Amino acid sequence: MAGNEEQRPQAPSAAAVPAGGRVAGAALFAAGAALFALGVNGFLAPARLGEGGLSGISLLLHYATGWPVSALYLLLNVPLFLFGWWAIGRRFILRTALATLLVTVALRLTEGVAFRVDDPLLASLYGGTFIGTGIGLLFRAGASSGGIDIVARFLKERYGVGIAETFLVTDALVLGAFALTLGADTALYSIVVTFLGGRVADIIQEGPLRAKSAWIITDRPREIARAVTEELGRGATLLQATGAWTGKERAVVLVVLNRRELARLKQLIHTLDPHAFVTVTDAAEVLGEGFPGAWS
Repeated sequence: MAGNEEQRPQAPSAAAVPAGGRVAGAALFAAGAALFALGVNGFLAPARLGEGGLSGISLLLHYATGWPVSALYLLLNVPLFLFGWWAIGRRFILRTALATLLVTVALRLTEGVAFRVDDPLLASLYGGTFIGTGIGLLFRAGASSGGIDIVARFLKERYGVGIAETFLVTDALVLGAFALTLGADTALYSIVVTFLGGRVADIIQEGPLRAKSAWIITDRPREIARAVTEELGRGATLLQATGAWTGKERAVVLVVLNRRELARLKQLIHTLDPHAFVTVTDAAEVLGEGFPGAWS
């Protein structure tokens, strides 16, 4: 089923969440903030590198003024919190403020930490990995990273501007500022940090084994579904579809499986129905039978 991204489920109250779940959530909060701060202070700041978003702006101002990254990060977030309180609502801003304050504290506590990495490329790889892991853990704990998230949420709700587009434009502007002030080399390494951090955050949030969805339009749906069940041990769903051009009723077999099983599935389809029409897409997240780690 396809969901509507604007219809967000209500968060359970503290009393409804088991104590073990609250402890695990707090641990994810703390670990995510710590790893994010270590990535910024331990790798990026000593190498004078940057990244996109509000943390990138904080680093840029840190290099120009010498002020602590933690103080700049908090100061930049305060007007965005006030704006979000007025434009979006108190509940969203309170959740976001909690995560931002925790990150600010972590940035403050790790200001004296600096890992010695002489190669700026290695510093960008380490920094992106630490930052992406931290953001991914914060997302898994149900937190927002604050900052540009508030602007993106407002533009989405008020003007229909895509969240991804807002982040893309913001990151481009920040990285462009790094190129103008610290040089093209620094900007390129900062792009590596931003890209790698985003990919690692996706992996942490969604899991490393991203599933595939195969949509198979075939004249032999029962045979293919049986082969999927018996040969791959996966379930299959039979759907009915109508060709827009021919008006002919056709069967569609929907199969969700991991990437390792995809080659075997294609072999089975080719053997049973060489004329089948198949599309394969990424399933960013799968919950349910056959994917036991998905609910964690």
